Formats: sequence, C-alpha cells, structure tokens
Amino acid sequence: MKLAAVAVVAAAVLPPTGAAAAPASQFTVVNGAIRTATGTPVPPSGTHASLWSNSSVATTTIDGSGRIQIGAIGDNCEGWPTVEVTVDGAVAGRTTIVSATSYGTYPVGAAVAAGRHVVRIQFVNDRQTAACDRNVHIAYARMEFATTDPKFSFAVMPDTQQEVLNATDTRFRQRTTWLVNNRAALDLRFVTHSGDVVNWDTPDHSQYVIARDAMRPLETAGIPYALAIGNHDTQATGVGGSARDPAHTRELVRDTTVFNRYFTAAQYGAVRGQFEAGKVDNSYSTYEAGGVQWMVITLELWPRPEVVTWARNVVAANPRHNVTVVTHDYIDGNGNIEQTNGGYGATSPQYLFDNLISQYANIRFVFSGHTGVAGNRVDTGVHGNKIYSFLQTFHSGTTNPVRLVEVDTAADSVRTWITAPFDNTSFPQYDRTFTGIGLVH
Repeated sequence: MKLAAVAVVAAAVLPPTGAAAAPASQFTVVNGAIRTATGTPVPPSGTHASLWSNSSVATTTIDGSGRIQIGAIGDNCEGWPTVEVTVDGAVAGRTTIVSATSYGTYPVGAAVAAGRHVVRIQFVNDRQTAACDRNVHIAYARMEFATTDPKFSFAVMPDTQQEVLNATDTRFRQRTTWLVNNRAALDLRFVTHSGDVVNWDTPDHSQYVIARDAMRPLETAGIPYALAIGNHDTQATGVGGSARDPAHTRELVRDTTVFNRYFTAAQYGAVRGQFEAGKVDNSYSTYEAGGVQWMVITLELWPRPEVVTWARNVVAANPRHNVTVVTHDYIDGNGNIEQTNGGYGATSPQYLFDNLISQYANIRFVFSGHTGVAGNRVDTGVHGNKIYSFLQTFHSGTTNPVRLVEVDTAADSVRTWITAPFDNTSFPQYDRTFTGIGLVH
C-alpha cells in the first residue's frame, strides 16, 4: 500500500480511541507503519516496520560494537527491495532483501566501535505496477553478536514401521522423549523423519494412533518437526505390508487422506508453505540456528513433476536458506542414487537429483530411507556446491535408531552419528564428518 507524500511518524501506530495499543517496536518510522510481524522467526517485539516508498525510513538506536545486522522480508515486484543503512550519519552500505517469508540476517558495512549508534534504514528502490507493489518490512536491527553459538543439531528418524505394530511397543515414543530430554545437551533445533512412519492402515487406524502419540513429546516441548511420507504411509500398502490393490497402486500411493488426518502442518510447528492446501505431503519449514537460516522441505515418494517444479520455486525464492531435502527413497544401501520408481512412482530419485537437488547452490543435505540400512554419498551441484546425502532405514525389530546431525556454522562442518536410546546401542560404522560444506551465511 502506498501513501501520499505526507510524513507519517510513529514509534508505534496510534490506534483509534478505544482500540488496543499497537505492540512496542524498536523503530521510529517516517512514511511507514509498525505492523504485526508476518515472517519467521518472529522477532521479540512481534512487529516489523513496513516501508513503502523511497521516502520511508526506520530509525533506531543500538548499543555495542561490530557490524550492523538487519532482519527483513520484502515484497517482490519485478525485483526485490533494497535498503540503504546509515550509521551515525555515515552511509554503511546497501543490501537487497530476497525473501518474502523469512527475516534473513543481512550484515551491512564495516564494524563500528563500542558505543551508542543511531541506525537509519531507508527504502531506496520502490516500485509499483498494476500487478504488484514492492515494499520492505524491517523486523530488527542489531549488532553482529560474536557470542552466537555456532553449534546445534537436528535429528532424523528412520523408517519406524516396525515400531507401531503393537500398542505395548514403547520404542517410538521413547525416542522422541529422549530427544526432548536431551534437547539442551544436543542444542536440538529440528526433528525430521525419512518416511514409512507406519506399516499399513487398518480400519481403526491403530498404527497411526501409536505414531501420533509418539510425536506429542516434541509438540509439547515446542520442537518443530516434519515427516516425509513413505509408501507404507499411503493407501497403496495393505494389511501385512503388501499392495492393497495391485491394479491401482499408482493412484493409491497418492492417497494420503489418513496420514493427513493424524499429522497436520499446525502440529509440525514451523511449516511455511505447502504444495497442496491441507496436506503435508509436500511442505517446507524454516528455522534459524547457528546464526544462519535453514529450510527443511519434505517431498512425496517419487514426486510428480509438478511437485518438483514447486520445490524448485521454493528453493529459488529463498537463496539465503541452507536447504535440507527429505524424501522417502533417494539413495540405496551402497550410496547410489536410485534409478527407478518402484513401478508406481511418477519420477525417479535420479530425476529429483537432475531437476532439483543438483540445481541450487543452497541445497546442503538430502535424507532418505526405504531401502538398505544406512549409508551416505557426496555430490557436486551445478554451481560447484557439495551436497551431502544420508540414508537411514534400519527396519529394526528390537531398538530405535536415530540419526543425529551436528552442524558447526563457524567451522563450516557437519558431524553425524546414529544411536538407539532404547538400549543405548551405537553404530560407529556410520559416523561421518565433513568440513568445508559451504554454508550460506
């Protein structure tokens, strides 16, 4: 929305008489407004400063030393918005905001000495057409914190289909409870699952009930998660694990009605977009950890070409996020990219690599299950970036393996290992460490 060239100054937008007061903001705004934040992660104030013309300015005062960082989202209108940052009256530099959903951290200018600094942020490339309106929304301005902890972890659960056959089997919930109890020690930020959450559906949906209950500790603790959907999580698989209706397997593998009844985007906790409304089959979540932005995108088994196109658009629109792709079948037990689709998928893992995984410089990791036990491979994308892919399937009948992934954003490294908390089993043969992984900061 554009306003006439009349200066509007606000530390917060003044409400009409009788209305609730607007949330506090660190900014004073000229030709703009303080509005409720719509991006992620939500800033402490719960607001952002919306700037909508080249005369729009947000000003704040910051104590400390180091480089200035701003967090912002933007509305793309034939290009992304650019802001100019001035510190104590001197221009520090400009930066272009390249996400409409995530308040990416944008450092600007050289480090400044300790003290109190006046920071002024001005929108400089406004554009409006009949079809679109370029704006920028500033969530925060702060000093670059040298104290940011660069190490954190996320967890990947393997195929849990053997853990939901009996209500007395506690392995699935014991794993998630263990993750919650060790959250601080691991600095655990996200949990995902590489598919085959259940083994088959029954009239009473008993396996889904067990799986749903197993995820509750994560939800109660506020740890976001996302589950990939395997063939056993669809109506393609019948009682005993065989094909429910062999003549219609190709259609039934896309029937995830029951899965979506028991698992929703709201329960996942950090979903920012879905390919199909009301379905988590193909969705993406975002979070911030180690001082950088992360995205987890889960894709259906052997995804349809239109799903791959959707995923391409999501990744391309978020170039400052380090992307993790999770899909049920990708590499086999020998670390090779699978070439087939089981006879009933729309595409193959090789198609996914050729058309998505290899094409974007910010795709970092791929996780899958379905076949084999565990493994990994490293590929090079078309932009020269390394892509680290990991398999964890196990199909364990006795314990509950989980892959833990520790990222050090300062060292630009990743370390991964597999452990089973149910009986304290470790799997050192699958330990891996990689350096120089090329994180986007």
